[in-house]
Amino acid sequence: MSTSKITVGILSRRTPDDSDRLFGPPTGFFEECCLAAESLGVRVVVFDADDIHLETDTVTPATLINSRWHECGPEPWPQVIYDRAPVSDPVYSPKADRIRARFTHSNIPFINPLEIIRFAADKWRAFGLLSNYDVLLPDTACLTCDSLDAFLDRYEHVYIKPVEGSLGSDIVEIVSVQAHIWVVRMDEACHRVTGRQAVRDKIRSLFGNQALRDSVYLVQQGISVEPVAHRHRPRFDLRVLMQQDDQKQWGMTGLVARVCQTDIPTTNLSTGARSEEAESILDAHYGVSQRQAIVNRVVHMSLSICQGLEQDLCAFGELGFDIIPDPNGEPWLIEINAKPGRNVFKRIAHSEDVSDQVRTRFKRIRRQAVTMPFRYARGLIGSSTH
Repeated sequence: MSTSKITVGILSRRTPDDSDRLFGPPTGFFEECCLAAESLGVRVVVFDADDIHLETDTVTPATLINSRWHECGPEPWPQVIYDRAPVSDPVYSPKADRIRARFTHSNIPFINPLEIIRFAADKWRAFGLLSNYDVLLPDTACLTCDSLDAFLDRYEHVYIKPVEGSLGSDIVEIVSVQAHIWVVRMDEACHRVTGRQAVRDKIRSLFGNQALRDSVYLVQQGISVEPVAHRHRPRFDLRVLMQQDDQKQWGMTGLVARVCQTDIPTTNLSTGARSEEAESILDAHYGVSQRQAIVNRVVHMSLSICQGLEQDLCAFGELGFDIIPDPNGEPWLIEINAKPGRNVFKRIAHSEDVSDQVRTRFKRIRRQAVTMPFRYARGLIGSSTH
């Protein structure tokens, strides 16, 4: 079989003011990508939209050589694109979109095309399509005064979240504590309010008057392992990473629990949550006898979504899922992420609070999570890792 080296280009954004991290916080991840891909006979280069020269179909990227970043090129465009660039930045994204369009016009494949990235970023559109799948989804509506009132009547626990957003930003949790009294939480702030009008006023004070009329926020049923008013353990969700290999076969690369440390209404690592073994968290909440059945349901649901979205949208190489099991252990899909991170695995791999065996297992999962996109890239252009 052919073992010729291919070039995969990572589209990102340079940070010229940081000489140690050419591409900002993701630079360390890109270094891992370069090293992991090299073992597959894949060369990785990283570039900004401004590094592309449309008039000559060339790029001047950076690549890792002997553990140091080196500028290279001009050289021909990469054979496959791994898109890790912002899609909603008002300054950068329009430039990146022009580059994406040109690559697409030139029949250069993407590991995750823009179509799946935009789909995952738009929670309203995503839930609209996924409602046709055999998947448990929390009740969700565009935020208005009427929809907020209806959800406050219907559920003891609701969330307000942006239609487009990531990293747990701008998320509000509203919990009913007794008749006509709610606790409203955002970040570390907690407000006790009385009456629906007070809830609306608090939302307006947090997000502005447009929040309740411009369809930029969603109101969503809260899903919890325990009744919120009687929660005895920290809240958690499950992060699942699904990836395709060079044979275009889906598999679950990793599964972890993200455990909230405080009353902050999200379980994102960026807001202080910690990563833990999913198995130990599930055992604590449901018992050892139920754990595997829950994991099996989570994997089945994740796989069916990946396969369905490939049929309905486009081919893609990886997807992350945020899932919460209910008190019966049934998994509910909360969000999907078309640019999934790997830090959830890295945190456990480097933790001093777990056994050597667990650290070793998560180091292997982390390596696989970094390597798989480049195996998939080889499959995209007909190469083989054999």
